[in-house]
Amino acid sequence: MRTFMRRFLLWFGILAVLHTSCRKRFETVPSHGDFRTSTDTVFLDSVFTGISSPTYGFKIYNVSDKNISIDKIAPLRGNASFYRLNVDGEPGKIFHDIVIPPRDSIYVFVELTADISQLDDPVYEEKLLIRDRSVTDTVLLTSFVKDAYFLYPQQYADLSLDSIQVGEYADGTPVRVPGFLISNDTTLTADKPIVIYGHLGVPPGKTLTIEAGAHLYFHYNSGIVVFEDASIHINGMPGNEVILEDDRMQEDFENAPGMWNFIWLKSGSKNNIINYAVIKNAVAGIIAHPTNNAGDKVLTVTNTQIYNSAAYNLIAIASYVEGYNLVLNNSGSASLALLLGGQYDFKHCTFANYSSGIRNLTSASVFITNEYQTYDNNGNQLTLVNDLTSCRIANSIIYGNRDIEFFVIKNNGAQMNFLLKNNLVRFEDTQNQIDETYLDFSNTTYFLNNLLNGTPDFEDPAENKLRIGLQSEAIGIGDPAVTATVPFDISGEDRTASPDAGAYKHTNLED
Repeated sequence: MRTFMRRFLLWFGILAVLHTSCRKRFETVPSHGDFRTSTDTVFLDSVFTGISSPTYGFKIYNVSDKNISIDKIAPLRGNASFYRLNVDGEPGKIFHDIVIPPRDSIYVFVELTADISQLDDPVYEEKLLIRDRSVTDTVLLTSFVKDAYFLYPQQYADLSLDSIQVGEYADGTPVRVPGFLISNDTTLTADKPIVIYGHLGVPPGKTLTIEAGAHLYFHYNSGIVVFEDASIHINGMPGNEVILEDDRMQEDFENAPGMWNFIWLKSGSKNNIINYAVIKNAVAGIIAHPTNNAGDKVLTVTNTQIYNSAAYNLIAIASYVEGYNLVLNNSGSASLALLLGGQYDFKHCTFANYSSGIRNLTSASVFITNEYQTYDNNGNQLTLVNDLTSCRIANSIIYGNRDIEFFVIKNNGAQMNFLLKNNLVRFEDTQNQIDETYLDFSNTTYFLNNLLNGTPDFEDPAENKLRIGLQSEAIGIGDPAVTATVPFDISGEDRTASPDAGAYKHTNLED
């Protein structure tokens, strides 16, 4: 009996100690100004009406040495708020008695889905109240809510999406992508932003026109596909360009490549015209294929900027393209790639690549070849060849952060006719990699009056600012006869007197 009592008292003592220590460890007292927030404002950037924002967050810190309890966390409008919260892992809008351990913190995450029709001002701000027994702190939640048109593929009862066929696999199986076809000639206007989900298809015989000032936002895995005998006309104007970019409007995604797919001019499309456009953050800015008739022009692209493509800014395959006042920069591969021959004429362009990725010779700013590497139905590598009937690049800048920013592969199985004249070109074969005569800049069959490795004096190529300054060696090296056909630069400045190479006339960059 004594032994039993001793054991009973021992276990009772242990339990008493554990109970006391647990109570001490988890004892919570009301906070009296013992918390701090990691920020006083949460910027949710811009969001489209009816579309959920990305998630943003901040922390609430317990600055005391004891457990504290926050009485209430809630937006000022309570359950009527468009803001949604997640506090320490729990979703909702109004929270009570939130415990924070000593010298610890909790996360507060914020999202927004707003209806512009229910707001007095597109700048939607609301205070998030954080209250304890002594103080009420606030964190300002702010966002800009944009009204927009939304274009997207139809969703069926089984939750599948409408799709369009863009090709065939080797066995004849259709290649389909989420998307939809316009049914008639269609004009997209500038009165509201336009958000596109999936691929907007322009079917045979139809034209998609995009008016000056229109702003198109593409969701991930979206783009424009122009089919045989169809056209796209982008009609921007100086200072009122058409902008095509992804729908991630947060600052972190400002220059993110590959956020949407492309403008794809499929084989047989024709009379495509792009003027004063800005195309950003695509997988490939423009893809141009051949027409059905070799003499028909596929694309005229002028006064246009294409930046931050994951692969190519402009790629043409056996196509017929003319362009002037183009500014291309920052792509994972070549900024301008002309493959499998074709016919091309570029005047007063700036072809640059200052991307931070690893690039080889075929990823030079400008890459030209009359062949194309592909595979047959059995998976064997196949080399196709086609005549490069003509390719002139004149009064332009070809530059970047690699030693060799112009590269050509010539297949003797087809014609290879190209001419570079009056350009500023970066071509420094410091490792003696190249011995082809068609890449010898003294060979006047292919090169005339070019300046190698001079300083372009770009404003800030990392930020796609490619105006040239007063120290640029592109100043005055253009051919006046070429300039006479393109007398104004991309900014509308007259450059006919002693013309500069590139899309921009030189200026004082400090002004």
